[in-house]
This record gives sequence, C-alpha cells and structure tokens, in this order.
Amino acid sequence: MTEERQIPKPLLSGVIYGEIAYWIALLGMCVSIVGIVLYLIGFNQFFDPQAVLNGLFAGKDTAVIWKEAANTEVIYGHWYMDVLGKSDAIAMLGIGICCLAGVFGAWGSVIGMIANKEKPYIFLVFALIIAVILAMSAGGLISIH
Repeated sequence: MTEERQIPKPLLSGVIYGEIAYWIALLGMCVSIVGIVLYLIGFNQFFDPQAVLNGLFAGKDTAVIWKEAANTEVIYGHWYMDVLGKSDAIAMLGIGICCLAGVFGAWGSVIGMIANKEKPYIFLVFALIIAVILAMSAGGLISIH
C-alpha cells in the first residue's frame, strides 16, 4: 500500500514576492555585469581604479578615497544617476535595481494578500509595514546615518 505525500501549496503572496524579486534581481545582475565588464576593459570610468586600490590598501577613509579616485567631493544618494554614461555607474545602477527587487516584491506580496484575502491578517500588517519602510528607504526618505 502506497501513501501519497501531500505537498503544501505555497501562498499566493509568497509566489508573487518570489517571482517579482527573482526577475527584477536577475535584470539588475545583468545590468551590473555589463557595467563591470565595461569597467574592467577600461571603458569610460568615473573612478580611477588605481587610486581606489591604492586608497583601500593604504587604509584611507572612504571620503578620501572618493575624492582622490573621482576628483570630486563625495556625492551621497544615487550618485550614479547623473553619470550613467560611465561604466562603473552602469554597474551601480544594476546594484540599485537589485535592491529594488525587494521593494517591488514586498508591495506585490501585500497586493496578493489583499486580493486573495489571506489569513491571518497580522501577516498583512507586517508585510505592509515592511513594504512602507523599504519604499521610504529606497526613496531616500529614511536612512541609518
């Protein structure tokens, strides 16, 4: 006599989060790889790679390394948006896209919970709080420092 194992069906909100986060992160990784390859072959760099490495190995402060490598003061926030023609900015854009994967995934999960009327509702409250915090962080409205 064989018994069939019952495999639990995943919740719709989890599937939505997983699919959104997966595809956006994959897109971000592809963009980053293009930027890294262009940077490694020396195409239109924003940072001087030799100055970055020398500063890192010398144990210099990050602000000093930035100033020496980019010949400018430290630019906070989404600095790469102003110099998207540079290879390292393209790589950083890809990293930014990967970070947004969690934000869009969280909002997709919240929408999935509301549409599917998933219970218990405490998970919806927590998902909504997380989605709001992630969106505010991505938008630069809140930060750690």
